[in-house]
Amino acid sequence: MDKNRKILVAILVFLLMSMVLSLVQINTSMQRKTSASSSNISISDSRGVGVVRVSGVISSDTEGHFASMSMHEAVIARIDQLAADDNIKAVVLRVDSPGGTVAATQEIFQKLMELRQKKPLVVSMGDMAASGGYYISSAANHIFANQGTMTGSIGVIIAAPNFKGLFEKLGIKMNVIKSGKYKDILSSSRDLSDEEKALLQDLIDNCYNQFIKDVSLGRNIPIDDFKQYADGRVFTGSRGVEMKLVDSVGTFQDAVKKAKELAKLPADAPLYDENSSALDLIFGGMGSFFGKNPLGSVTGNNGLIEYRYVP
Repeated sequence: MDKNRKILVAILVFLLMSMVLSLVQINTSMQRKTSASSSNISISDSRGVGVVRVSGVISSDTEGHFASMSMHEAVIARIDQLAADDNIKAVVLRVDSPGGTVAATQEIFQKLMELRQKKPLVVSMGDMAASGGYYISSAANHIFANQGTMTGSIGVIIAAPNFKGLFEKLGIKMNVIKSGKYKDILSSSRDLSDEEKALLQDLIDNCYNQFIKDVSLGRNIPIDDFKQYADGRVFTGSRGVEMKLVDSVGTFQDAVKKAKELAKLPADAPLYDENSSALDLIFGGMGSFFGKNPLGSVTGNNGLIEYRYVP
């Protein structure tokens, strides 16, 4: 009985905590939506440099019940905010990401290209700015990377598990009724046909061509000048400079200095970084934990087409 009571108490405590956290999440969501919709309100009181941070997987997924908006929505809201503030004369984009989903990455890239038409945009790469992380970085006027930054991985990937052998051993059979022969493509219960592989390869190639076209546009270099390196390989920041896919080896502080120079701001001009409250950090971490698929590392990306580095 003691054991059962402990289990019951644990369940009740968990449910109570979930209710409290949900209420706080709703309140946080309302505050963030109000902030995002008020992009005409100045966030600065003197001329300076704004910062946008892209950390983690780029996705439109809110990652569970604790996140009020997706990462890509938050980034776009921040870009709009900085673009609308007349006191923000340049922007530093700090990227520490392996990339992510195609559409979310492309939307951020387009927003950054629009921002670049109004204000100088400088990128600072952190530990990793690979695949979609490099995609969005290519929108900048100048890219800094640390010597050991992992970047590149220009390419597209799609992966899905095949449990056919396991299902056969367990005696599990799938009943599938579909409107067309490709409707259950990437089904985990069977092998891909040659036709399906060709169809998916065409899809991947199309997204890949969009990737290298935008890199060419953002970097203002011909595709032929970098296509030999756009085969999915990762490389360091210093090698990226040799390949002309990165402009300079440097730190976040170097990127800030460059942004001030491009905007003709004094060296002591203020830096307006993003502010994250303790609640944001707690709920963001919990959202990531509760929202993740525990089989994610086993099953790949579950059929999503991604600009993402997957080691």
